[in-house]
Amino acid sequence: MLPEILVRSDLQSPPRAIQLERGCTGIGRGRSSGVFLSDPSISRDHGAFSYYIGLLMVEDHDSTNGIFVNGQRVKRQVLYAGDQVSMGPFEIVVKSGSVRSAQADN
Repeated sequence: MLPEILVRSDLQSPPRAIQLERGCTGIGRGRSSGVFLSDPSISRDHGAFSYYIGLLMVEDHDSTNGIFVNGQRVKRQVLYAGDQVSMGPFEIVVKSGSVRSAQADN
């Protein structure tokens, strides 16, 4: 099963669900970003989600305002269902993330 996130913000309504693909998905306000977040507090290349062999991670690409997971600023972090990722005015809830069992999704 591929990971799914829910992007929420006071700037947009309703929240939008995004199913992430295998590999790397860019996050930012650059138009080519897979997860496009339109706000001046978001860098053009803010970070990325990556999903390989059942492991979902988020990585900060040296953005000005950072990425926070469950309230802690991170450079790189493994994500599980229920984790909350914050960037500027956006809250991203991980609906399905890393697989905790030995049987990971290839």
